[in-house]
Amino acid sequence: MSTTLATRGLNIPAYDYVSNTYTGDNLTQTVYRRNGSSGPIVATLDYTYDGNNNVVTITKT
Repeated sequence: MSTTLATRGLNIPAYDYVSNTYTGDNLTQTVYRRNGSSGPIVATLDYTYDGNNNVVTITKT
């Protein structure tokens, strides 16, 4: 089953696999793929943090 995410203008296309990357306790990247873990990437979110570990930006590519 595919999922679509449309939160605050991110408009992530349909996907069925998500992988997350962390630096310490901070989520730094989320990769969305279609057709499983080796399928094409449909979107990537990169997160940046300030000195207090608060999310400052989320960039979609």
